[in-house]
Amino acid sequence: MHCNVSTSGRLFVKITLVLCFKFYVPNLIMPPATRTLVALVENKSGVLNRIASLFRRRRFNIESLTVGHSEKRGLSRMTIVVEQGTDIDKVFRQMYKIVEVIKIKKLDETQAVIRDLALVKVRKSPGLTKVLKKFKARTARQNGDFVVVEICAEPEQIEKFIAVVKKFGILEVSRAGATALSS
Repeated sequence: MHCNVSTSGRLFVKITLVLCFKFYVPNLIMPPATRTLVALVENKSGVLNRIASLFRRRRFNIESLTVGHSEKRGLSRMTIVVEQGTDIDKVFRQMYKIVEVIKIKKLDETQAVIRDLALVKVRKSPGLTKVLKKFKARTARQNGDFVVVEICAEPEQIEKFIAVVKKFGILEVSRAGATALSS
């Protein structure tokens, strides 16, 4: 096989980067790049199902979905996190066809406040308190051999926290999903 210098140079760089990443960053969790949408919807039965079905029919994966009451009576705020490759314009057009959808906004993640809540059941271990302080997590409950830890932070920070406490022995993880507001 004949290979010119520039092609082989790029191949060398690619192989080097892959090898460095694979062997020198072994436990890093890399979630897919995401986009965050916030919708204001009428608080009526069936709205959540219609919106989730819209994503399902178009084969768009929802990474996270949270819904809760908003500042306006009778309206709920829905935060939807989707993969970066999702056709956002198509999602907007389809969501606006749902009568109960009042407003939709795509958040610029550099200009938004995005938080996730996780409860992590982990085995009691020396050194765990230090990790909790580092990540500003708190003990929600202690029971026998394990601790239930609560952490509210940016989703990436929670991923890092989970990666660090794995060494103590994670028994269970429950995440509430991202919620967001533009800033």
